[in-house]
Amino acid sequence: MAKQPNSPSGSRTSRSPQVGVQSVSRALDLLEVFPAHGPELGLTTIASQLNLNKATAHRLLTTLAARGYVQRSPSGHRYRLGSRVLDLGAYYESQLDVRRIALPFMLEMVEHTGDAAFLCIREGDEAVCVERVEGEHEVKIFALRVGGRQPLHCGAAPRALLAGLDDAELEAYAARTGLPAFTPNTLSTLEELRADARRTREQGYALSDEDVTLGIAAIGAPIRDHSGQIIASISLSGLVTRFGPERIAGLTEIVMSSAARFSHQMGFREGK
Repeated sequence: MAKQPNSPSGSRTSRSPQVGVQSVSRALDLLEVFPAHGPELGLTTIASQLNLNKATAHRLLTTLAARGYVQRSPSGHRYRLGSRVLDLGAYYESQLDVRRIALPFMLEMVEHTGDAAFLCIREGDEAVCVERVEGEHEVKIFALRVGGRQPLHCGAAPRALLAGLDDAELEAYAARTGLPAFTPNTLSTLEELRADARRTREQGYALSDEDVTLGIAAIGAPIRDHSGQIIASISLSGLVTRFGPERIAGLTEIVMSSAARFSHQMGFREGK
């Protein structure tokens, strides 16, 4: 009987995901060895703690070192955690802090204006709403709910996040997403995208005029951390009839003042 070719359900294919999961698990186990036995460990100690042979432990260390999760000590004979671990820890901490710090500012904005307040963070090509405070008159047609997502090129809070991208990143974003339009006012070309990001950086806020949902307007401003990076954005939003010329200057001042004080609490210092 002729030998049958490997089928999709054959043993080789079925083992591959298991092998990948095992490698990830071992890499995580390796990182967790350092808090318990570090701060610096040699290859022999790491292999012993993980019940691995030295060759396997060395492969894991080489991969993690290439990604910045571990690094060699100055002597070159031992290993310690790398800066990438700190980056992830700092990012995680900022996500915990950002909602706690944001809420008093959002409540204050709503109290002064009667409009709804939003807090967004960036995840890939989208803005994610992580907090929302209802206004005096709840608007049922708001597109963004807590946990909801919106493309970065439409809406005041998302476009405030978009201002953190440079021209090359904006071009890549436009190519990936195609800049889908939700209304006739949605940014739909790379030229509009670049001009809007530049304007947001210069004036410190983004104005949404029915570019997500007809009848809805918003003002958003970026939140920066100690390094000056945009880590979040806050906005006020309501019916477009409430965002007329007689109120827009006052609303903008409230949003920008709140964003500045919020950023200060996140460690940002103007001119540093």
